[in-house]
Amino acid sequence: MPEIEVLLPGFSINTDQGTLGLCTVTLVRGEKLTVVDVGHFGRRTMLVETLQSHGISTEEIGRVILTHAHWDHSQNTDLFPNAEIVISKQELEYSRNPRANDYATAKYFADTLSPHTVIEVSGETELEKGIGTFDTPGHTAGHQSVLVETSGGVVCLGGDAISDAGALGRGLPAFVFWSVEQAQASLKKISGAASVIYPGHDRPFKIDGNNVEYLKAEAPTIKVSGFLDSSRDLVSVELGLPPRFEPRINQDAV
Repeated sequence: MPEIEVLLPGFSINTDQGTLGLCTVTLVRGEKLTVVDVGHFGRRTMLVETLQSHGISTEEIGRVILTHAHWDHSQNTDLFPNAEIVISKQELEYSRNPRANDYATAKYFADTLSPHTVIEVSGETELEKGIGTFDTPGHTAGHQSVLVETSGGVVCLGGDAISDAGALGRGLPAFVFWSVEQAQASLKKISGAASVIYPGHDRPFKIDGNNVEYLKAEAPTIKVSGFLDSSRDLVSVELGLPPRFEPRINQDAV
């Protein structure tokens, strides 16, 4: 059965100088080696090196599935010369003439796919046994998510239709570029399709009733560094969650 590995973790981090756009990039080992979303140019080297650490060259990837056309998910398709590109037909059409205020979709996006065999899909599809796509619009006009039948059950690679675990409580992903109503419906569709979800900008988690539990308790960290003053050395700061608080109980209080 197919197996899923996170190549690059997703983060929901923005700054007052712009968004970092760090999406989840996953590898699905099935009949073909499949990469779901490919990230942006800023993560290009890291993506190649991570694949190499798994013993995989970019030439060995046979399929790339794009959940949508936004820059932070779609810029590195050219790294995979032998991969077919799977994208929603509606998303590809939309990308050629996006809404005026959808700055995350470049009008030239479709041209970047020209070296590849492009497979346009709609509705529910089966790409191979255990791997398929289904429409989850709202975040964008033609957003799609991926269902993978693993040995542990059905897993959804949700993309930005479910940007983070908190989307379930909010009833909406972090950003909606197309339709609030469709985004709400897509969230319900995803939570009903799988109990384990890999979101677009957060850690994988499972749904247990009304509760959300991350598959790994320890949150990843991100280190930000740069030069802020010519007279100073490199400045860096590491962002991450502190250890979960546990009450301190005196042994005599038990």
